[in-house]
Amino acid sequence: MVITMNDFEQYIQKDMDESRAEQMWDNKSKSFYERTEKTQQQFVREFVFTFIKERKLLNAQSRVLDIGCGTGRHLLEFSAYTSYLTGIDISSNMLAYAKEKLQHIPQAKLIHGNWMNTFTTENEFDLVFACMTPAIASIEHIQRMNMIAKKYCMLERIVYEKDTVQEEIEQRLGRKLFRLPHNDKNYVYGVWNILWLMGYCPEVVFDKQVRSTTHTIEDYMRDAAYTDEEKTAVTQLLNAKQKDGIITAEESVVKAIILWKKEKLPC
Repeated sequence: MVITMNDFEQYIQKDMDESRAEQMWDNKSKSFYERTEKTQQQFVREFVFTFIKERKLLNAQSRVLDIGCGTGRHLLEFSAYTSYLTGIDISSNMLAYAKEKLQHIPQAKLIHGNWMNTFTTENEFDLVFACMTPAIASIEHIQRMNMIAKKYCMLERIVYEKDTVQEEIEQRLGRKLFRLPHNDKNYVYGVWNILWLMGYCPEVVFDKQVRSTTHTIEDYMRDAAYTDEEKTAVTQLLNAKQKDGIITAEESVVKAIILWKKEKLPC
């Protein structure tokens, strides 16, 4: 049996209605921004930025594209290396936060729209980057990344995530409640094999972190669908854990970086 790229595409495909996705992310933009801003100082030490620095992937003249840039968290850190930044997102509300972050960088461009319709020029960017976005979900998307990249392409993905308080809630109620869409190691498996069959030599690097994280009671109540009886039980559990309205949990996260060079080389 001959294995083709299409056999692996199933591992990365996501059902996405772009019109509804735009509204969804517009609605989530405020809570997403507020939540991620709490960890911005920690974010600057993220593995992806250490990796980029160690590999010397960027310099002052590098042109970077961030697909699904959201509130501009990655772009802000990329600005430590280069001012030639472009971010695109389907959410105008997300981009409003990014614009505020990058207002001191006149060369930065923020675009609202579909990246596949926007970028069609070969070798336009030195690094084409995407983190946790459903916008990279097909062979065609990966092919387009390769076309518009001049030097490198990079995907960042969470493949495992665990919150001890969420686990305790699920154990208390005896069922799964929290949907963790990032726990999808098969995505990395699919992308690597597609790239390999295209003739590239993709490199996958993993990073594991165990850290303390803080949430409010509202965070845990909002992230799952409870029955009225379950709401009472969970509220009691969370109230017992909170201190001044804040709950501390231990969070385990494994991230994967997939990096490949534009040139096809013998593997």
